[in-house]
Amino acid sequence: MAAPESVSGLQDDVPASQLGNLSMQAFLSSSQINALLEVQDVDEVERLMEGFLNVQDPETNLKEAALVDYYVSGFCWGKDRNFNLQQLSGLMGLLHLLMENVQDKRMCLEENILELSRALTGIGHSKLKDEGRLTFFNVDQAKDIIDYFKISLFQHYRLYECMFTVPRDQMVIAAEQTVEIVKSVEAPFPIPLEEGIPYDMYAKFLTPPVPKEEMEMDEAEINEKLRVQEEAFTSKIENL
Repeated sequence: MAAPESVSGLQDDVPASQLGNLSMQAFLSSSQINALLEVQDVDEVERLMEGFLNVQDPETNLKEAALVDYYVSGFCWGKDRNFNLQQLSGLMGLLHLLMENVQDKRMCLEENILELSRALTGIGHSKLKDEGRLTFFNVDQAKDIIDYFKISLFQHYRLYECMFTVPRDQMVIAAEQTVEIVKSVEAPFPIPLEEGIPYDMYAKFLTPPVPKEEMEMDEAEINEKLRVQEEAFTSKIENL
């Protein structure tokens, strides 16, 4: 009788010690995944995922936006495949494992492909049902997962590497601007250039009117000057 098909092509009598470490921590809790399943709108899924990832500003932070998109896309793909709660939990853990390998462990593409292979090894083996959290997938689902990573993370691997591992220079751009305060409503804004029109036209129609208080003050100053000059002339005449 033919041995059951498996993802790795290994036979059932392969020792578990040669299958790698299949165990991984759950990335999202059951309650978090249930919350994601309850919403239908993708924008709402993104909002919930931002809270689960504890990102601060995905609107302007490219790294945070890329992470949110990475996990939301993976979750929606698994949901469209009708994965159950346990399978979605395993998929999200696998997404986290491979992304952590890029961000923190700086694994190259080949190393991360091997990591995926180790995580999926054993699926389809009847003797390895308790060897890891991913054995609840069947062979076809495991193949679909591999195909998904081919067109997502692995296809754009170099971009993720550059984003999360290559330091980028921060350029602070500043611009100094001169702001002109709007004048009062008595004067047109902006005042036309004097050389743009004849002066008599400008003085007659466009020059702001002099306030009454200033006019009274100017008359008083003129009268005082005339009085002083008159007294000076009178004094000279008397001396003569």
